[in-house]
Amino acid sequence: MCVEFYLLLKPYGAKQSLLAKMIGYSLVMLVAGYIGEAYAPTAANPGMHSIMWGVISTIGWAGIVYEATAGSVAQMAKASGDANLQNAIRLLRNFVLIGWAIYPIGYMLMPGNLLAGFSGSLNIDLLYNIGDAVNKIGFGLVVYQMAITSSRKTSAA
Repeated sequence: MCVEFYLLLKPYGAKQSLLAKMIGYSLVMLVAGYIGEAYAPTAANPGMHSIMWGVISTIGWAGIVYEATAGSVAQMAKASGDANLQNAIRLLRNFVLIGWAIYPIGYMLMPGNLLAGFSGSLNIDLLYNIGDAVNKIGFGLVVYQMAITSSRKTSAA
């Protein structure tokens, strides 16, 4: 979903390096999270392994949040002078900041992790699916709204 940041900024001069950076952060976040889930601690193999991968995954997430809050994504949006673009970037950043929090919560609820005692009868897969639906649909709606608004501005000019 981080490609959307690049696509929204491309008309304002975004370079391929921004796309590569955002994909890099996403890969760190996703691959480390996957490794942590795939090799989660068990009664036979307890330890901090899963937590370590969760921390590494969080570094990727924090990179995305940084770029959208104060890094090159935020700076480029501000320099554009386009209020609609700035609003879209802010909304996408909020999805990353707040909406994506559901994934590490689910991760920490897995057996052997920090919040495992709270999982009880909670279906973690259902939690992830709800997070996916909210975040992916939300991202799509923000990009759609930006496209509609930009089209109207272009038509009016």
